[in-house]
Amino acid sequence: MKEKTALVVYHSKRGKTASYARDIAMYLWTKGMNVKLMASGDYESSKIEDCDYLFLGCWTSGWFVVHQHPHRVWKEFAHRLPRPLVVQTFLFSTYQFRIGSMFRNMMRHLDLKRPCRHTIASKTGRLTFEDKQEIDRFLNNV
Repeated sequence: MKEKTALVVYHSKRGKTASYARDIAMYLWTKGMNVKLMASGDYESSKIEDCDYLFLGCWTSGWFVVHQHPHRVWKEFAHRLPRPLVVQTFLFSTYQFRIGSMFRNMMRHLDLKRPCRHTIASKTGRLTFEDKQEIDRFLNNV
């Protein structure tokens, strides 16, 4: 049986999202997956070809409680991804005050045909027990 592969790609400003992405990658690794972790600036289109799961993350930009959106660098990265995005996708984000409309805006830039049902967000950049449960639901529902 082929080992499942997950690609975790993130954009981080001060390291909180990078830390969250590393926690996600380590958790997936403990599940027996082959995991590739990279910043959005290091992404190459060949990396997505053989992955079974795609985890995409960004820090929340915008006003304190409204107009949350992905950073410009993440948007540029998202538009370089293949269309249609056929790999099973999971979104994550870090935030300072509120997550607001962040995931809806991330999905819009990915041109997803179906909404991403599985998302997690963190104020601290640390993976929680609840986050792990959501990742498990995603992996079991795919």
